[in-house]
Amino acid sequence: MTNTSATAITAEQIKVILSDILRSELNRIIDAQNAGEPIDDDELDLQIQSLTDQGDDMRHHARKNDFRLVDQIARDAAARLGITLPEDLPSSLGRRVTDLARDILDLEVKALDGYDAVTEAADSVARFSALPVDDFVRTKPVTLSAAWAKTLELYPTRDMRGNIDAIAKVALAFFGDVPVATITTDRQTEFFKWMSRLPKSHGKGHGKNRFCPDAPKDASKALITKDDEIEAADEADYVATEALRDRDDLSDLEKRALLSEQLVPRLTNSTLKRNRDGLSRLMKGARALGCTDLPEVISYRDVERIVKALGEEKQDPLYLRVVQSKIRMPWTEERLSQLLTSPIYAGCFSENRRWRPGNVIIRDAFYWVPLIVMMIGSRIKEILLLKRRNIIWRNGEYCFILGQGADQPGKTDDAYRVVPIPQILLDLGFIQWWKGLDDAHGPLLFPEAANRSAVGNVTEPFSKAYYIILNHLDLGDVDEDFYALRKTFHSLLRAADVADGQRQAIAGHRTGSIMNIHYTAHRTKELKEAVDKANFDLTIGYSEQHGFPIILSCGLSKGSPLSVDVTLADDGTASEIVVIEDGKAPRKFATINAATGQKIEPIELCSLASAFKELTDKRTMRFPKHPLKRQAVEHFRALG
Repeated sequence: MTNTSATAITAEQIKVILSDILRSELNRIIDAQNAGEPIDDDELDLQIQSLTDQGDDMRHHARKNDFRLVDQIARDAAARLGITLPEDLPSSLGRRVTDLARDILDLEVKALDGYDAVTEAADSVARFSALPVDDFVRTKPVTLSAAWAKTLELYPTRDMRGNIDAIAKVALAFFGDVPVATITTDRQTEFFKWMSRLPKSHGKGHGKNRFCPDAPKDASKALITKDDEIEAADEADYVATEALRDRDDLSDLEKRALLSEQLVPRLTNSTLKRNRDGLSRLMKGARALGCTDLPEVISYRDVERIVKALGEEKQDPLYLRVVQSKIRMPWTEERLSQLLTSPIYAGCFSENRRWRPGNVIIRDAFYWVPLIVMMIGSRIKEILLLKRRNIIWRNGEYCFILGQGADQPGKTDDAYRVVPIPQILLDLGFIQWWKGLDDAHGPLLFPEAANRSAVGNVTEPFSKAYYIILNHLDLGDVDEDFYALRKTFHSLLRAADVADGQRQAIAGHRTGSIMNIHYTAHRTKELKEAVDKANFDLTIGYSEQHGFPIILSCGLSKGSPLSVDVTLADDGTASEIVVIEDGKAPRKFATINAATGQKIEPIELCSLASAFKELTDKRTMRFPKHPLKRQAVEHFRALG
């Protein structure tokens, strides 16, 4: 006996299951009729009577909500469609399968009695499709995997393939390989709610790498599902939240600030919206395959509403959905100084320990590429793909040719340009280094960066390796990341009053109707003056030990680095700031009176902030990574 209570099966799923049953049975009946094998009348009468009896049995069972006679028919169809049915067949499905099965039995009786099966099936087919019977029986439901394959044909570029593959893999993990017609707006809502809980790093714990690309070293990692990753992230968040919940020495705002640094980052709203666009493309792929009953794709506003509803459901003052959206701010002078005087440029321990001070300076991609990106505002990929022959002498200046050739495609046509090499790079001996490369080096300027990639994506593996170095140098930052060095260049030139058109031409942005190649190729002397206006305040001198020029100092910030931490008050301002300097006792700046628990008077606050500002001016500072904490420090500094 089936369960007559409501079950988790949608009207669209019921429709495609019924359509599949009808299509399968019609194919069988029509093929048998077309075969035309002769059967004597007595045998026909027996077959007709048997079919009639089956229909009567189904009717009698259905009166009692007993659908055991059609249970297997429904499950076979659902299995073909990738739909999982409940253990007990839902009565809403059982009744309709029974009705359809009896109609099919009547149709088969008529076919045995000499009627044309195609003609007699027209009314039954019309309930599920506008197609003629012949077309209906030949057309299968468009599944998610079929739509995926077709969508890749419609959008064949490499960048689009990555976006399409991303949403298709996640959709298959959630829905299974179901007919696209069953992915209704209600199901999409469930999907995006589930997807908003996915860790940002999902799919990266498989244990595969360039040494074992097909299977992980640890076989158990191959069994990790998206649901497993969500469950692990939720458990980690629960542990972190409960550890702070009962602490009386912290306000809820401070707890949330701490949690924002401890909780597992989930997919950003931008990623969810990009996946929404990917789902829309999958629907277009399904339409191209002939699917006509496609559901509407939910909107951006719906995606935002779904994410917002997660927090409202929790009703927990400490609930946070942590993401790592990139604001990409220009690097501060303190961080630039810290990078340019780090062991990468001052001397490191070894090739694999570039963050440790030592006597080795390795002039390769990790040395030159960040310098070039920050000094001409180029895209990282453009520099990583530079060939040795992309360095030229034009109008009395050494120049880079960027974005040239089919193997060095730019983001736009304006990416093809000629950019003078900045004087800082010339002073550091870049041209001498370039001229000293031997034939074994190969045609690329930075082959070691390209060799990190096995799939043609040169930027990602290089950036990951560089981020490891930045993290060891305490320079890892979500907003001021490697790519943000490009923004830093624009900020420095803007501060030097370089015209927008020149900045855009150098960086490869569109400049009105003039192509950059025409502009940059003939104005190299003007552009050389422009790029050299980016002031990094470096002192460069020849090193006898290394045999080439090195960075001796950076005047953007002076003194040894200061580590700054802050405790937030309920209003988001600093209640206490702690400054730690190597070899000295920590200095504390408390804005709360310990005796009264109240904020100190404004005059005293400004005086305290002035002392903090005097201590930190012209010094390299390691700010807290959390934006609220960093803002609180900068606000306090502004009061001085």
